[in-house]
Amino acid sequence: MPEWTLSVSELNEYVRKKLAGDPMLRSVHVKGEISGFKRHISGHMYFTLKDENARVSCAMFRTQATTLSFQPQDGHKVRLIASAGLYAASGTYQLYVESMEKDGTGNLFEQFERLKRRLADEGLFDPAVKKPLPVMPKTIGVVTSSVGAAFRDIVRVSKMRDPSVTIIIAPCAVQGAGAAEEIARAIQMLNKDKRSEVILVGRGGGSMEDLWAFNEEIVARAIFASKIPIISCVGHEIDFTISDFVADTRAATPSNAAEIAVADVASLKKTLFQLGSRLKGALKSDITKKRMRLSAIAKSSCLSHPTRMLIDDKRRTLKWYKELIDRTLYAITDRKRKDLNGLMDILNAVNPENVLKRGYSVVYKDGNLLKSAQGLQNGEKITIRMQDALIHADVKSVTGKETNT
Repeated sequence: MPEWTLSVSELNEYVRKKLAGDPMLRSVHVKGEISGFKRHISGHMYFTLKDENARVSCAMFRTQATTLSFQPQDGHKVRLIASAGLYAASGTYQLYVESMEKDGTGNLFEQFERLKRRLADEGLFDPAVKKPLPVMPKTIGVVTSSVGAAFRDIVRVSKMRDPSVTIIIAPCAVQGAGAAEEIARAIQMLNKDKRSEVILVGRGGGSMEDLWAFNEEIVARAIFASKIPIISCVGHEIDFTISDFVADTRAATPSNAAEIAVADVASLKKTLFQLGSRLKGALKSDITKKRMRLSAIAKSSCLSHPTRMLIDDKRRTLKWYKELIDRTLYAITDRKRKDLNGLMDILNAVNPENVLKRGYSVVYKDGNLLKSAQGLQNGEKITIRMQDALIHADVKSVTGKETNT
């Protein structure tokens, strides 16, 4: 029946409309575990939602992603509300996520956290036990797949930075059953070989399941036991594995590990040349200055008349001593002057004349200063001295605290 023959585009569009027209699939509630999570530069998020028996592709666009209260990661268990649809261009069935919330942590993530806590408690992550990296290694070891992009990136970057560097690969599986044991054996083999000055352990990016071999305890303990410094370079910059925490240094990617491990010879040569030029210029300038100073000394009269130079030196010394003596005498004189002024102030304060000027008076009897009225009799003659006159008087009566005559 040729009239019913459809193109691929027509078929996909037909299926898309069927899915979009199903009321149940317009707002379906689904729970599962996130795997293969990726955030696009545009802000859209793409991941796989899985359970024990199946998986489905999911997309969450930037507008909906901005409403999230957490950062999705591989291993997170989530509940989401989405509409089912078909991306007609590729014929891919997927869920378009409207909202998402955490629903506990996936099994792999739980295993990761348990092992991480246990190894941390044992001290495998302690910064104090991490080994320093060599400055300019001539031989580096690499533990990864010999056919993977990670090894090609390490070779390319290493040779670009130092063409003379020797690279020894200990090939191993980096994914799947038995991969962790192969990685551990490769690390041990390079340690026995002893030619490598630093070891790079890693692989390219992938889901949490793809990277799981680097979360195995056997790999962590092999890294910790290594006598050779190890750089962990597993996945992309956002990926973290147990190997990253145990290793002496963590690199964001395999290429970055090569940049950390291998010195940039061209850059070092340029820096050394610049430093050499600066040192040469500084020495030349210093020699010129000293030559000019020596020439000035040779032309000075002091060199030809050492006696005059000695006399001038003694004259300067005597001048200095004279100035010191003058300053000392001035200081002593000033201090004595201040002491004398202080004594004068005290004398002025007790001077009888000054007391009289303030309105007080003194009394004499028979030319003697009376300090008390005790013994004065009525009719006795006394002399009262004030500031500006003497007053002669007769005692009429004496009134005191104890005498009332």
